[in-house]
Order: sequence, then structure tokens, then C-alpha cells
Amino acid sequence: MTTRSDNVLADPRDANNCPAPAPKAGHWMNVVTHLDPRYGGLSSVVPQLGSAIAVSGLFSVDLAAFCDPDEIYSTSNHPKLALTHWPTSRAIWLHDRELRVRFREEVKRADGIHIHGLWEQSTAIACHTARALRTPYILSAHGMLQSWALANKKLKKRIYSALFERANVNGAACLHALTHAEAQDYRRFGASHPIAVIPNGVHIPRSISPDLFYMQFPALKGKKIILFLGRIHFKKGLDLLVKSWAMLAKKWPEAHLVLAGPDFENTRSTIEQLIAEHRISDQVLFTGMLSGEIKWSALAASQCFVLPSYSEGLSVSILEALGIGLPVIITDQCNVPDVKLINAGWCIQPDVDQLSCSISEFLHNSPEANREIGDRGRNLILKRYNWSSVANQMSDLYRWVQGGPLPQTVDLVMQ
Repeated sequence: MTTRSDNVLADPRDANNCPAPAPKAGHWMNVVTHLDPRYGGLSSVVPQLGSAIAVSGLFSVDLAAFCDPDEIYSTSNHPKLALTHWPTSRAIWLHDRELRVRFREEVKRADGIHIHGLWEQSTAIACHTARALRTPYILSAHGMLQSWALANKKLKKRIYSALFERANVNGAACLHALTHAEAQDYRRFGASHPIAVIPNGVHIPRSISPDLFYMQFPALKGKKIILFLGRIHFKKGLDLLVKSWAMLAKKWPEAHLVLAGPDFENTRSTIEQLIAEHRISDQVLFTGMLSGEIKWSALAASQCFVLPSYSEGLSVSILEALGIGLPVIITDQCNVPDVKLINAGWCIQPDVDQLSCSISEFLHNSPEANREIGDRGRNLILKRYNWSSVANQMSDLYRWVQGGPLPQTVDLVMQ
């Protein structure tokens, strides 16, 4: 059963500065699976994108969320974004004709559909319905066509691709990639349609304090904190991180590794066992999932951010860490090449020795040197990854898909 929630409040950050809204260029539906942050970055990024576009006044935006009824969502954080809930079960969609009719009516209202993620029931239903109604749609893979991701459950994905996903990708009016590396992933998958390269955005609070984090974890006050912030999952390279930290921890007793994030597919117990085997439990802390103010407080308390991932689309956590001025240690597979280009941190291969060397170099640096590294990252985020810029690019893309002019603000890969 669907439920609907409409929030028509203006964004308080923009209320005093916004001109009178221009006539709407159209109405778009954004489709996503899950709203709970424990399922990863999409649950955060997609509502923020839709809200940023809606706040600009150029388009009205609905968010169709295929998620469990108990997943938390706050409309107060996403002004002007209308929400509908839809079930995730394939069996329900197969047998409930009334449900399919209701979704079809929602799609009929839209001038275009923006579908986020692959291999999901939400993608299958939205793509099929849009094609049946000849409603143009944009498809965003969000890293789900990377080699590592395709190798995970490889046989199932090959079968599913042949039956459904290639048709979904090839039926899109335009494909959306977060990075040029992801555009290449589409091409390797066989897609020939235009690809718009538009990154994620990020909103950095105007002021953050480490106090809340220290109140919850007082033993860490005064420590040099290296922070991992993300799902506790093998994809994130946590095995590499633990092995690297085991090579360094005893040399740096004032340093502490903090692993913040929800357990995923029961990975934490295996990582805890690895930590115990290396006898570094006294210099590693699991915090569980951190969100909202406590998450920002953890970032404020940290001196370095690390994500040695085997596969990423475009990590929001990296952008947030850069945005508050932290040096970052990431892999090339995180797809933020600007980190290496402007020396905002270390960009390496997912390798224990390379990771150990990078952490060691950070620890050997003076506070002034690390501050300069962090400042370069902060300036990068302010210029390129703010939500206003991203929303303008996506709005230009929506307008083009509806039949408007070629979007001059968007990096389009045509072949």
C-alpha cells in the first residue's frame, strides 16, 4: 500500500535570498530503494538531490521510495519534496494489479523519471512502466556497474542482465554517471546512449564541534583519530585497513583507529576476529552507525579520514571529510581523482603496503602540513560539489531530456 507525504515548506537557509519562483519547467519523479542510511549512500543522496532541484523552483519533484514501512524519513530535511512509499517484494508487484495501476498513474503525472540504482525491484518496475508509457527516464548506476560489483554474485547478475537490466539501461533517454570512470563502466556494459557526468553534492554544516563525540567516547579525547565512516562491509577494504593498522599501531600509541558504521552482511564479527588476531583491540573502536550531529562531531574530532575501498560510486563520506578539511586516504577505486591532482590526501591502490605507507606519512606530517592538505580539499568541495551547482546541472539535463536545448553546464559523453 502506498502512502503520501507532501512538504511545501521553503528551505529556511534560502528563505531570505530566493527570488520569486520561475514557472516550473516540468514535474519529475525520482525512484530509489531504501531511505534508511544503514543501506548506504543512496538513501541520503537521492532525497538531497530531489530536494535541491525542487528548492531551485525549476522543477517539482516527487520521491518514490521502495522501502520497508519502518524506514525513517524526515520531510523536514527535504523541503518541497513529495514522498510516496512502495513495497519492495517482487511477489507483491507480480500479483497485485491494483498496485501496478497506482504506480502507473503516478508515472503518468511525470514529465520524466530519474531512476537510481540497478539490480533492484524499484529499477525493474520503474523502467518497465516508463517504457510502457513512453515517459523518458534517466538511469543512475551509482557504482553498481563497477567490475568489483559485477563480480559479486556474478552468475545471477549475468542472467538478470540478459533478462532485464540491459533492456533497462538501453531504454534510458540518458544515463547518469557520477564520474568519468563510471561512464566507462556503462560503455563496457554495452550502453551506447549519451552519458551525463554529474557528481554527488554535499552540504557541510557551518559549524561543527567534537564535543558530542567526546562525550560519548571520552577515552578518545586527546587521541589522533583516523576515521573510517561507512558500512562495515568487505567491499570497503576493512581487511586491508586492519592489516595496515597492525603494522603501525604500536609505533603510534597516541593514535586510534575508529570504525564508524552499521554492520552489513555480518562483516563486523569477522573484522573483530581479525583485529583480535593482530592484538590491536586497544587501538581500534567500533562506534556503530553515526548519523546527524554525532556523525559530524566524529568528523570534527578526527585528524584523518580513510576509505580503502575495492569499489565505490562516489562516496558521500569522502566528500564530507574533504568538506570539513580532513586529509583523506582513499583508493583509486573511490573515483575521486581530484584528491591526487590537488594533493588533498593520498590516492592509492587497495594494497596493505600502500595503505600502511600513506597512514605512516600522515602520522609523520606536521599538523601544519596536514592542515594545508585539508584546506585544499575543503576548497575543492566548496567549488565543485555543492548541491546548488549539482542541482543546476541536473535541472539542465532534465530540461534536455524533455526536449529542451543541449545542456551547456553538463559534461556529456556522447560516444
